[in-house]
Amino acid sequence: MVRAVDEQVCWTLPAAPEAVRQLRARVTAFAEAEGAPPELQDAVALAVSEAVTNVVLHAYPGAREAGAVRVRCRVAEEQLVVEVGDDGVGMARRDDSPGVGHGLAMVGAVVEALEIAPGPHGRGTTVRMTFAAATAPELAPDLEPLCRLALDTIADVSCVDLVRGGVLRRAAAEVAGDAGLTAWLRNAVPPAKPGTATWSALREGGAHLVLHDPVVPRSPGGTGEVLDLRWWVAVPLEGPDGAPRALWGLGGRAGGRAAPRPATLDTLRDAARFDLADEARRAALRARLAAGD
Repeated sequence: MVRAVDEQVCWTLPAAPEAVRQLRARVTAFAEAEGAPPELQDAVALAVSEAVTNVVLHAYPGAREAGAVRVRCRVAEEQLVVEVGDDGVGMARRDDSPGVGHGLAMVGAVVEALEIAPGPHGRGTTVRMTFAAATAPELAPDLEPLCRLALDTIADVSCVDLVRGGVLRRAAAEVAGDAGLTAWLRNAVPPAKPGTATWSALREGGAHLVLHDPVVPRSPGGTGEVLDLRWWVAVPLEGPDGAPRALWGLGGRAGGRAAPRPATLDTLRDAARFDLADEARRAALRARLAAGD
C-alpha cells in the first residue's frame, strides 16, 4: 500500500453466484487504487472469490431467497483489510458439504493474517483477511527434525506448520517411503477452517487425536483423501511467550501404523510444553515414544 484514496468502502449484495465476480472486481479495483502491486491484487482477487463463494454456497442452506453478503475494505498501517460477512448459519460443520473449508484454506495460503468469527450479535460469520507486501517465507530448521522423529517412532506422515497471524504456514513435511507425496504435502495448504482438529488443538492445547470415520465424506483433494489417512494427531508447540509457535501433525495411513494409545498422547502432550527445538529434548521424546511410553 502506498496511499489511501478512500478510508473505507463497503458493499452489500445478494449472496448469488454473480456476486462473486462483482465483489472480486470491486475489491481488486480498490486494492489497485490504493497502490497494491499486481501480485497482491491477484492474492486479493483469489481470497475474495473464495470467501464470497463460501457464503454463496454455504451461508443460507435451504433459503428461498438469497441472503446478503457484505464486503468491507479499508487500509490500515500499510495493510489492506478485507472483511466478508453474512447473516447465515455460521461456520458449523456440515457433513453433507465436505468441501466447505477448502476455499478458506486457499485464503489462508495468500493472506498475511486471517480471522474467522461470528458476525454481529452472533448471527452469521465474518471473515477478516489482512494483506501486506510479500515477505520471505518463514523457515523453522530447528523444528524440521520432528517429522523424521515421528516417522521413526509412531507415524507414517508428519508435518510442521508455523503459526502467525491466525494463519498456518507449512515449514516441513514428510511421508514415509514416498518422495512424491512428501513433495505434495510440503506444498499443500494447511487447514484454515475453525472446527477442524488442527484448530481445536490450537485453541485448547494438548494433543488432539482424530480417527477417520468412513461414513463422513472427505474433502476432495484434501490431505486425508490424498494420503488415505486413518488417524491424525495435532500437537501445538509452545513458543517462549507460552502461545503456540507451531503445530506438529502426525498421522497414520491405511495399512500403516496404528493410532497412538492414550499413554502416547500424554507423552506428546507433555513434550509440547518444552522447547522441542532443543536436540536433547527431542532425543528424550524419541526414547519415550520408541519405548511405547
